[in-house]
Amino acid sequence: MGIPRNALGRGLDALIASPRYAQVHDEYLLCPLDRISPDPDQPRQHFDDEALDELCQSVREHGVIQPLVVRQDGPDYILIAGERRFRAATRLGLESVPVVIRDVASDEALELALIENLQREDLNPMEEAQAYKRLLERPGMTQELVAKRLGRSRSSVANALRLLGLGRPHQSMVILGDLTPGHARALLSLEEDADRQILADRIVERKLSVREAEASARALGASTRAQRPAPRKHPLAPYCESIAGEISASLDTEVSVKVRGRKGRLEIPFDGIEELRRLRDLLTL
Repeated sequence: MGIPRNALGRGLDALIASPRYAQVHDEYLLCPLDRISPDPDQPRQHFDDEALDELCQSVREHGVIQPLVVRQDGPDYILIAGERRFRAATRLGLESVPVVIRDVASDEALELALIENLQREDLNPMEEAQAYKRLLERPGMTQELVAKRLGRSRSSVANALRLLGLGRPHQSMVILGDLTPGHARALLSLEEDADRQILADRIVERKLSVREAEASARALGASTRAQRPAPRKHPLAPYCESIAGEISASLDTEVSVKVRGRKGRLEIPFDGIEELRRLRDLLTL
């Protein structure tokens, strides 16, 4: 018996119509559960035990109504979508489950699983960031392409990836919901780990909003910078600054010089293409 497409869930409904992921069978199959293996690259790694208990109760009463999505792996199958249903069926000791077989390569399976989870909002922010990172490891993939494939803005992908810059303790706080992605980005604006921990504690203890956390981060950062000893000037710095002043006067624009060891860097800012052309003409006289 065939399955209506709208029974496959809003996440996969749009995907099944996509020619990129050709379906091997128009009808679902009953597949022995022991021939299906979870995908080790499954984007979702954390599952709510209480929600899984509720799903087990539903499956016990009604069976697995929505087919799992799998890809063939020799004589067996690897799961693409439906991990919670797979876990519930395993816990209940079911012998077989309905599946839809998709003809996709392993890297395409990751993309498909990620889209399915994103559309169902099943991933926590850290899982989403890790999944984006894995997609970006594929040849030729960019943040812009990932965003386009997944129906996201490039900025949302970039912001998600920034979360990977958190230390493990703070990543765990994001996973547990103690920190939102907005709070986490406020932490990332701080350079010192000690300041990040102070801010994380404040957010939890005082229940700070994201805006309040950002203000607190600015204050913490300013305080830390004020306490740092002033950097020692290079012995040649005064001489180089004097020469930079002469160059500034000649070019009629402020230039800066940075000295490190016996080398340095001269920076000449410009405002627009006309200014750049003016500087070129002066420098090539």
